[in-house]
Amino acid sequence: MKMKLHTKFFMYLLAAALIVVLVFPFVWMFLTSFKTPAEIQRVPPGFFPDSFGNLSNYREVLARQPFFRFILNSMIISTLSCLVSIAITSMAGYGFSKFSFKGKEIFFFGILCFLIVPFQAVVVPLYQWVTKFHLMDTYIGLALPLLVSAFGVFLMRQGMDTVPDELIEAARIDGCKEFPLFAIIVFPMVKSFVATQAIIKFMWSWNEFLWPLVVSNKATMKVVTVGLQSFTNMYFTEYHLITAATVFSVLPMAIMFAVFQRGIVRAVSMSGLKG
Repeated sequence: MKMKLHTKFFMYLLAAALIVVLVFPFVWMFLTSFKTPAEIQRVPPGFFPDSFGNLSNYREVLARQPFFRFILNSMIISTLSCLVSIAITSMAGYGFSKFSFKGKEIFFFGILCFLIVPFQAVVVPLYQWVTKFHLMDTYIGLALPLLVSAFGVFLMRQGMDTVPDELIEAARIDGCKEFPLFAIIVFPMVKSFVATQAIIKFMWSWNEFLWPLVVSNKATMKVVTVGLQSFTNMYFTEYHLITAATVFSVLPMAIMFAVFQRGIVRAVSMSGLKG
């Protein structure tokens, strides 16, 4: 009994330490966004700003760059890639889970192999393809490489495996066609996996930097990550502005996580993805 109490205390202590390590950078970023350049350069640095009413950094960010436009672009691209990815990967996961065909496991393994291919290795051919079809500075061109992911196919197959085969066979015997069977019966049963796929895909798309940097030349088509770069150069970094801009960029992801967090915990606990 005493050993169990010691173990539980150690686990709580470790969890508290991890929370501090993970949360502290966000707290520091938020507090720094209210500081002036003089406060940031102060030695030793102060933890709290002199005034929480100092909104000049936020005003300057919006005056210098069309940051709300960057947020809108990121929202459109992330939402588009999220919805299309869910549609494609859920159907692919359903096919790999509930259908038998020659070479299924080999084909599935081949898809998973794309997880080890770095995106940088395919940037050049993707760029050539986008320029050939005149998709530069378009939402389609920005979202195209983000529409499907090998991880999404794997995750949705895990979800489809939890659906009883007997239920699907019963629906087929009753005369239910394959697509209505998938859309009306199967898809709602894996909504926790869909929520997980949605937030992971949204965050990956939102945080993407290299591809939007390559294919967006117009200021009106830049995304949040590329917009953040405008506050730093080879000579100096405007920390007071970049932290304020980062607060803007983090808010949509924080809201999405708050909406889908229960589904994520449930899906991770059922899918065998626990560490």
